[in-house]
Amino acid sequence: MAIVKYIAVHKSPKNFLRYIMNGDKTEKMKLVTGLNCTADLDYAYNQFGNVFEKFAKERFCKKSINDKNSGKEKIRLHHYIQSFKPDEVFPEEAHKIGVEWARKVFGENHQVLVTTHVDRQHIHNHFAVSAYDLDGKKWHGNKTTLKRCRDISDKICKSHGLSVIENQEYHANQKYSDWLARQRNVSWKTKLCDEIDKLVLREDVKTVKDLAERLREKYYAVTLKKYLSIRVSENRKAIRSYRLGDGYAIEELRYRIENKNREISLSAVASYQGVQREYAMCLRELQIMVYRKSDNPHSVKYGELRRNAELLTYLCDNNIHSEEDFQNVVNAAAEKSDRLKKSRDKLLQEIEERENILKDGARYLELNSIKMPTAVQLEELVKLNYLAKYKLRSEEDIKVQRQTLEKLKSELSETEKSFETAEKEKSTAVSNYKTYLRQMQSDYDFVLEKMRREQEEIKLAELDIQQEQERTVHASQKYYR
Repeated sequence: MAIVKYIAVHKSPKNFLRYIMNGDKTEKMKLVTGLNCTADLDYAYNQFGNVFEKFAKERFCKKSINDKNSGKEKIRLHHYIQSFKPDEVFPEEAHKIGVEWARKVFGENHQVLVTTHVDRQHIHNHFAVSAYDLDGKKWHGNKTTLKRCRDISDKICKSHGLSVIENQEYHANQKYSDWLARQRNVSWKTKLCDEIDKLVLREDVKTVKDLAERLREKYYAVTLKKYLSIRVSENRKAIRSYRLGDGYAIEELRYRIENKNREISLSAVASYQGVQREYAMCLRELQIMVYRKSDNPHSVKYGELRRNAELLTYLCDNNIHSEEDFQNVVNAAAEKSDRLKKSRDKLLQEIEERENILKDGARYLELNSIKMPTAVQLEELVKLNYLAKYKLRSEEDIKVQRQTLEKLKSELSETEKSFETAEKEKSTAVSNYKTYLRQMQSDYDFVLEKMRREQEEIKLAELDIQQEQERTVHASQKYYR
């Protein structure tokens, strides 16, 4: 089993390289391999630095106080850690796995330094990864790439006969050690989560504020502002609730409190029409999966339920009953945004024209009033001749243009506000439509299939009852004849 973690190195890259290349930790540098770089501290530092400075146009070492650019430091190196289960792998095999992993993740055109540390009970690999490959392509250390890194690590571990973590239920905002401790039921966070779970279901807890009050009554130190922060004891730091895992962020707690772990009723589902009903049925099935933990084979989470409820509300608010209705809403939002953009661009062009008139108009009138202009004045007049179409005859005409400019600017301010609102509406419509398509066509196909089977079974049962009733009536009529 190997756990992969990621840390961005913004400062002091040489100190970082010195740490991972420590001979006392790497069996006197036997467990150090450089890919497109040398397994030597000074040489490796220079090689990483040359590539970074070539493409980042910035110094590789930590900035000095004399540097003009005082903004956020660029990432100098990416640091990945691959930790193995104690006593599951030998140092040489761990290093071999690390090199194989680095090649598969970063390819053959990237500088990567692989070191294996054996100074702790669990053997672990450190990877120093250049911020750019040799062609200048930037590597992005984010959730997407980290997931890919973990997936590749799991595949390699399996091929080496090592164990992997199946069905990982921890989030990126939750430390793996915390998640593991909770699974073993030895974590203080588990007890806190259990306490919150019980309080959420109480009748006197109707808001997150109520939840905070009930926690205080349990002698927790609680702060409720942008985040819900809880301190369980004086010798521990406060923890923000979202760090406890799925279902404990403020938005998710609010959703749980409002719904009290009760799925949407069948009568409520029946009140919807078209795709609204279909989506409401999906939401009901997903709620049942989450609320009844033993029946949650697809690992649906509270955050997903909240987003689904918001999408159902969007369908209702916009009177969407079919996919065609949804497409019309998206198209209408896009057309409105495009129309306002054209109006804004036209106003900007007219404003620019009026500003040029005010800038050059007085001189244009002055040159036109000269009876015997010089060659230089004639040349200047030719340049300003674009103003002829505005028929400027006096200062009064320029005053009218100034008034028009103020009016145009006022219109522009209103149009930009409308355009900004329309862009948000368009973005929301497109995002919701993409979510709807993805969910109904792939993510929730198992729910839809279950729903279809249930509907078919209900219809067959109703048909059997109807046929049985007809047979009974027919038999009764035959008897009396």
